[in-house]
Amino acid sequence: MDKDNKDIRKEIEELEKLIDQVKKQNEEERKKHQKSPRNTVVRINLATVYSSNFWINMVFSVLVNFIVIFSVLKLFDFAEVTNDVNIIFLVVIFTAIEELYKKYLILRYTKIIIYTSGLIFTFINLLIFYFLDLVLFQDAFSFVNPVYPIAFIVVFQVGRAIIKNIYFRIMNRMTLKKIKK
Repeated sequence: MDKDNKDIRKEIEELEKLIDQVKKQNEEERKKHQKSPRNTVVRINLATVYSSNFWINMVFSVLVNFIVIFSVLKLFDFAEVTNDVNIIFLVVIFTAIEELYKKYLILRYTKIIIYTSGLIFTFINLLIFYFLDLVLFQDAFSFVNPVYPIAFIVVFQVGRAIIKNIYFRIMNRMTLKKIKK
């Protein structure tokens, strides 16, 4: 019986040692999987999207851009437009170009976006509208004054930011209501 007790005690001690080793391994694995504070990523979406679905996002972008561009052009007379249908073509072309360059810049040049606090988008939009005015819509759309595209882009960006802010506040409230239910 003494031998049996000694054998059982040895086995228990060996099991305890194994349990301690497993605990140590688990702690090491937890430490490896835990994110250190240095690796924490803060995301700022300066190129805000309405939906994760590309086509839904495009439809919303075209609608918002149309509302803002049409309103700004009618309220402030920054540009001469021969026909309101040309505004639709202008908005569709602008939105397509804008979505493409935003995706490209976000994927390839995120540092530039962060360093410029998103002002690179304003500058590129200015270049796009100069291009649309001078090359694509020569007679159908033209800014009255060479300085007006700058004023137009500033008013456009502010107006769109207000609409996007309202949209996201509404979406957040709807999400919170769903969660509460």
